[in-house]
Amino acid sequence: MDQHDRQIAKRIRQALAALREWWRGASGTHAYDAYLQHAHKRSAKPLTAKEFYLDDIQRKYSRPNRCC
Repeated sequence: MDQHDRQIAKRIRQALAALREWWRGASGTHAYDAYLQHAHKRSAKPLTAKEFYLDDIQRKYSRPNRCC
């Protein structure tokens, strides 16, 4: 593999890593990872991914809707 091919492969890997990070943010995976780090620092037993997702939905949609 020559230098040009290595540069192309590196750019493809960078683009895929950026796409992965975007997907993690869009899907909420990044939020769960941040929550796990926070729970670990507090030495608290963390919620499972499913419990975290359900809690997040509950918090988002249990507030009064002021749009109408």
